[in-house]
Amino acid sequence: MVICELLGVPYADRAVFQQNAATLVAMDSTAQEIAAANKNVADYLADLLRRKDREPKEDLLSELAVQRVRTGELSLEKAAGLGVILLIAGHETTTNMIGLSTLALLRDPAQRQGLLDAPDSAPMAVDELLRYLTIVHAGLRRIAVEDLEVAGVTIRAGDGIVLPIQSANRDPDTFADPDHLDLARGARNHLAFGYGIHQCLGQPLARAELQIALPALFTRFPDLRVAVPVDELPFKDDASVYGVRALPVTW
Repeated sequence: MVICELLGVPYADRAVFQQNAATLVAMDSTAQEIAAANKNVADYLADLLRRKDREPKEDLLSELAVQRVRTGELSLEKAAGLGVILLIAGHETTTNMIGLSTLALLRDPAQRQGLLDAPDSAPMAVDELLRYLTIVHAGLRRIAVEDLEVAGVTIRAGDGIVLPIQSANRDPDTFADPDHLDLARGARNHLAFGYGIHQCLGQPLARAELQIALPALFTRFPDLRVAVPVDELPFKDDASVYGVRALPVTW
């Protein structure tokens, strides 16, 4: 709902991008399936951009249509491509992060109560959850620009490297007792949003959503609990963005 309102995408059309997003992040999707899913969302957004150009409103897609496409700075196809990235990344990651964070806090009542007792600690708590859960499991793909050695292994210039940020966020040399969730840890130096110039552009929005949603949820439902055994929950083991497929709860 948040990303739809920001972009100006009708929430009633959410099935268009939710279904295709699932294909885009599924690890077993074929190249043809990914291309088709990407085209489906891009075609939808291109049509929406045309409508925004005719009847602009106060949203990001209207701004793209009027100030970038109409002026010739961006082609319609490139603007639609930007929209695909913003729309998919803006809802798929945050949705899964909220679900997994909720589960993590439901399994640790002391940590949950600590968050409720100190609402101002929400930013620190969110950083720790981002570190602890690290929902993006695709790994950062890079090319070595010079020879280097890591843990006794020589990597040559030109070699391809995959850097698993979920492992980096559990590095005991950086985070003491890294497999333990500690909302008071102060884990601002985590890599859940990437690193350097490639850091996620949407992280301020994601942080805000998490800092608002989690305290609000547990304040509204202090007796919230998981309604089924945790080992029966369906997890997204086959997706590059990790999460739960469903989280039945009761209160």
